[in-house]
Amino acid sequence: MIKIMIVDNHPVFREGLKSVFDSNPDIKVVSEAENGKIALDLLDTVNIDVMLLDIRMPVLNGTSTLSRVKSQFPEVKVIILTTYEDIGVFSKAMALKADGYLLKYATTEIIFQTINDVMNGKVIVSPEMLQNTTDYRNVKYELSEEDLDLLTRIARGEHSSKIAKDLHFSERTIKGRLTSIYSKLGVDSRAAAVAKVMQLELIRL
Repeated sequence: MIKIMIVDNHPVFREGLKSVFDSNPDIKVVSEAENGKIALDLLDTVNIDVMLLDIRMPVLNGTSTLSRVKSQFPEVKVIILTTYEDIGVFSKAMALKADGYLLKYATTEIIFQTINDVMNGKVIVSPEMLQNTTDYRNVKYELSEEDLDLLTRIARGEHSSKIAKDLHFSERTIKGRLTSIYSKLGVDSRAAAVAKVMQLELIRL
């Protein structure tokens, strides 16, 4: 059985979530908290597998709570469950190693599936947030899908010769595209480019 803690400052929302989980025999809500400070205190006394965490809360907000949970209780999976579609909040949560990021209007089936997926080591993000990330990326860095595909291949250890062959380009063309990407990202090497896009959660391996 997967043990859950709900951290949200709205009691009505917590009660609604608990009633949803009552219909699933494989998931049990064992604890709840109205802010991050209370949640962290509870983690000293209760064992949980997954924390469902809101962003905007009094005393200690979601991102600060996430940071402390990942530092003090790294075995706990944390799924952000929020109304916030702000790309800055999303990027910060992912940089802090959130295991999932769902919007509160997600269906019951999606919430159940996300919990199971993160327990199996996957990182799950609402499709709406991925779309927002793409929009943000295009505006801020002007990176195309082809740019990100190239960086993903490099991050996986592929050499320019193989990439060129797979994409039916010359190695010179690949190197030229990389130079353009470096300029967009403000870096000067493959390693720095890969490190930056991974830090920004723009690519996944």
